[in-house]
Amino acid sequence: MDYDQILGKLQATQTEILSVIDRICREHGVSYSLYAGSLLGAVRHQGFIPWDDDLDICMERSEYDRFLAAWKESPPEGFILQNKENTPSFTQSFSKIRKEHSTFLQYDWEASKYHTGIFVDVFPMDRMPTGKAARLLFRWRCMKYQLLTREFVPPRGSPAQKLVSRLVLSATPPLKRAAAREKLLRKITRDRDGRHPTVGIEMLSTIGMPLPPDLFEEYITLPFENGNYMCFAKWDAYLKAKFGDYMTLPPEEERNWKHHPSILDFERDYDEIMRGEKP
Repeated sequence: MDYDQILGKLQATQTEILSVIDRICREHGVSYSLYAGSLLGAVRHQGFIPWDDDLDICMERSEYDRFLAAWKESPPEGFILQNKENTPSFTQSFSKIRKEHSTFLQYDWEASKYHTGIFVDVFPMDRMPTGKAARLLFRWRCMKYQLLTREFVPPRGSPAQKLVSRLVLSATPPLKRAAAREKLLRKITRDRDGRHPTVGIEMLSTIGMPLPPDLFEEYITLPFENGNYMCFAKWDAYLKAKFGDYMTLPPEEERNWKHHPSILDFERDYDEIMRGEKP
């Protein structure tokens, strides 16, 4: 297959995963929204951004917790829900839904740690406090929470960030990190309601981009590839905040895959590949 065929097959597989998520959400009354570049794709292209290689959705924290419970109660065959709580070596603060018997390997060191199948990212969204001091404390807690989730010093951080990261990790032994993360998350999510701005805590850039408090009050559906999927009704406000003039295409040299997998396989997981099993 050539480049376009491989990308098309990857996007079709991710859409298949999205349809499974959508079915579970609708069966249990859980609301979600297409998110980030996937929401932009729905608005601008009625599907994937043509060169996009991932698919993102988001949910309010309460909906996210209900989704995890619904999945655990009746996990669909052929798919895996993966997060830090059920996969301790996982390094992200959100969840991935992966397709079994597939591989999307981004980094070699991940290979032996957990399943690395083709995925859709599911991000929880939280509420940010008002007031400068409260926001600084909130930001610190989010950064510490992310560090204790990843459990390694960020390779691209400044010297000061790397030093603080080492100190925090050394002060929190591995066996105590799960409890520390749980305590931090309770503080991050407590005492907030619909009057507080919405924020994603998965990255510094999203922590620093508070969104309208009523972002998740109303949902609509938008066409995306082979179906219609949920989106928050105020998608225009979100896309302007994140992308600015979001209907303008980027220069051609920026229209590239983001994740650059070292191994991509649609029929075998990494262990099956290593065992030499045939597709």
